[in-house]
Amino acid sequence: MRRIVAVSLLGLASFTQGLAGQSLLGSRGLGSPLEPLDARARALGSVGVGLMGSALVPTDPASAAGIAFPSLQITIQPQWAEGSMGEGSDRTRGTRFPLIGLAYPVYSLGGTVTLTIGGFMDQRWQLRNESTVELGGSSVPVVDEFLSEGGISTFRVGWAHRIGEKLALAAGVGTQAGSVTRSFVRTVNVVESGVQVIPYRIRSEWQYSGLTTVLGVRWDPASILRLGGSATWSSSLKADPVEGTEGAGTKFDVPMELRVGASGLLTPGLSMTLGATYAAWEPSAGGLQDEEVVGTVWSYGGGLEWSGTQLRSRPVPFRVGVRKSGLPFRFAGEDPTETLVSAGIGLDVTRPQEVISGGLDLAVERGRREAGTLSETFWRGTLTFRIASW
Repeated sequence: MRRIVAVSLLGLASFTQGLAGQSLLGSRGLGSPLEPLDARARALGSVGVGLMGSALVPTDPASAAGIAFPSLQITIQPQWAEGSMGEGSDRTRGTRFPLIGLAYPVYSLGGTVTLTIGGFMDQRWQLRNESTVELGGSSVPVVDEFLSEGGISTFRVGWAHRIGEKLALAAGVGTQAGSVTRSFVRTVNVVESGVQVIPYRIRSEWQYSGLTTVLGVRWDPASILRLGGSATWSSSLKADPVEGTEGAGTKFDVPMELRVGASGLLTPGLSMTLGATYAAWEPSAGGLQDEEVVGTVWSYGGGLEWSGTQLRSRPVPFRVGVRKSGLPFRFAGEDPTETLVSAGIGLDVTRPQEVISGGLDLAVERGRREAGTLSETFWRGTLTFRIASW
């Protein structure tokens, strides 16, 4: 993998056309962060903790204590992006599933069992570069293609417990797992060079594994105010080569992540939410180098939700939000940032006896990532389906 990364970085420094994938920022460190948030949190610019109501998101495990019926939640996220670096540019699109969750209330114990599968790091990117090399004393045109596929996800089981009407505590434990395949192919342009050479290929595949735990709290000090927080701890993330891949395994230190958030009613039907995250990334022997990690990474966000609109007696909340985040891994020696503006709506599909048995939330984000000469803009949609039975 190190050989492919080294060759890729040389290409990134000099490519003239063709970059693709979710983000070239995914080529550094462990990749580009992929948060396991639902569409409501996305629309509100939320960091995924401290929202009113109940939710099934790994970043706010205590919020699941309010789920009244066995529930299934699936989130789909398409993205359309444009990127540029120097003279190179491209447009890409793709779809991913950042969050799938199950919740099962156990009334006799006063809590809810949860099972979530969420994103952690995305390493999908692609690069194409046209250049010339010396072959037999002549300059021969070649095409270099770099491809990285895969990422890391988090699988976690948890318990959210209600303590009275105002307080809930939660804990969860799970594993981080995934795989990444990286390849480099150099092809001689037969038409322009007049010679035929077998393409040169390098390929490697790595498996990731590690443990993770999370603690969460949700507190409603008043009927119009909610406070929430969570702390996520992860063991060192192991990267092991699969059979046929050269090199020894290595470990990456993953920092503790802290999230805090608050929501409050401003007027009947109008609420506001604010939140922040903190993580301190550090270099690790054999894994992340000092020049690769940003260090302290903050993220801030917030938004407004208006729930005064109804459609056939069903509430249709409207949401807007903004968020600014640092990203953990430097690109070309620069600290990357991401800025988002978002909007969305929600719809309860059925509501017999005031119990939601189905619903969906939609969010649309316009974002921009920057790191030195690299600039990426994107549209991202997030659609969350919720189904509950009793």
